[in-house]
Amino acid sequence: IDDGIVDPSPFLFLQPRTGNPLTANSVYQIVSRCCYKYKQKKTNPHLLRDMIVTHVRKNGDASEKELEALALFMGHSIQMQRDSYDRRTLEQKVSPAVKLMQDMNSLGGGGIL
Repeated sequence: IDDGIVDPSPFLFLQPRTGNPLTANSVYQIVSRCCYKYKQKKTNPHLLRDMIVTHVRKNGDASEKELEALALFMGHSIQMQRDSYDRRTLEQKVSPAVKLMQDMNSLGGGGIL
C-alpha cells in the first residue's frame, strides 16, 4: 500500500533529488547562499559561529550555564569564549555592577556610593 510515507532515514537532512544525506559541503553551500541572499554578505561556518556567539553574549540574557554549554558545544572553554567573543566595551562590562551598587544605595540609605 502506498500511504505516502517515505521510509525513515537515520539522517535529518537529505538531498531533495537523490534522498542521500547532505554532505558538510552541501550544508556550507546552502548556508552561504542563504546568508548572501538575505544579507548580501559572504559568510562561512566560522563567521556564522562567531556571529551567533557574539549575538548571544551581546544580548546578555544567557545564563552562565547556557554560555558554558554553548562554549562546550563549540569545542571551547568558557574562558576562551569570553576572551574571543566578548565584544562589550569596559563601560558595558561594568554597568551591571554600577547599577547593583546604585540599587543597594537607594534601598539602604547610602553607604557604598
